[in-house]
Amino acid sequence: MRAAFAWLCLCIGLVAATAAGAAPQRDWPAIPSPPDASTFWIAEYLEQNTVPMQIRGFETRVPLSEVVRYYEKWFADKNGYGASELGPARVLGARMGAYQVTVQLWATPTGAGAGMGTKGRLVAAVVYEDVPDPEARAARIGRGFPRPAGSQVISDTLSFDRGQRNRTVMVTNGVSVETNALYLREQMIRLGWTLVQDRTIDGGLRSGLVFRRAQEEMVVTIARRDTDYIVIASQTSPDTDGQ
Repeated sequence: MRAAFAWLCLCIGLVAATAAGAAPQRDWPAIPSPPDASTFWIAEYLEQNTVPMQIRGFETRVPLSEVVRYYEKWFADKNGYGASELGPARVLGARMGAYQVTVQLWATPTGAGAGMGTKGRLVAAVVYEDVPDPEARAARIGRGFPRPAGSQVISDTLSFDRGQRNRTVMVTNGVSVETNALYLREQMIRLGWTLVQDRTIDGGLRSGLVFRRAQEEMVVTIARRDTDYIVIASQTSPDTDGQ
């Protein structure tokens, strides 16, 4: 559960709130919100490393203990139900058909001296079992984004927002900031992109590149992180086909 929670938090951190975009349609499980809660979309549809997910958030003045009891009762008859604590968060989850459902809960101030309420995230993620060709699925992660040999793709996130596709790829490697930037300049231009911004700051420890191709834009940040280097590329494209 701890690993799953950390993975979901990384995914959520990479994706802005998505409105009703032209995303693929799925038969998502219905996860109830607690009584008297205000709900909102965090991601109506996203794919994290090829895994389709849906995430809603909520806030309520009801105390955390009561909200936990509410979901304990709802999860009680679900397959594989489990609960844990991760720092200040309570995490509950179970299997529902082809989906893993996770509820993440935190105590939060309600304001005006009214005590503590609860905020939460309701997450449904597709569970892949007996994948016919796992190597082909793994090859989709980071596909099309050039990176130096030896690079590792940490995350590849796809989401939709107002008729627009958003993709964020995160890569790490042992190559310097400038070498990563030089490699990307050459490869992106070869792929038909135009370099419109190129900045290196912090004494060469951070670089920012912006590429454009027709109506597409890609913003790339390269930085040193401890003993390795991290590359984060955020690409936006018009969603012309709804897929």
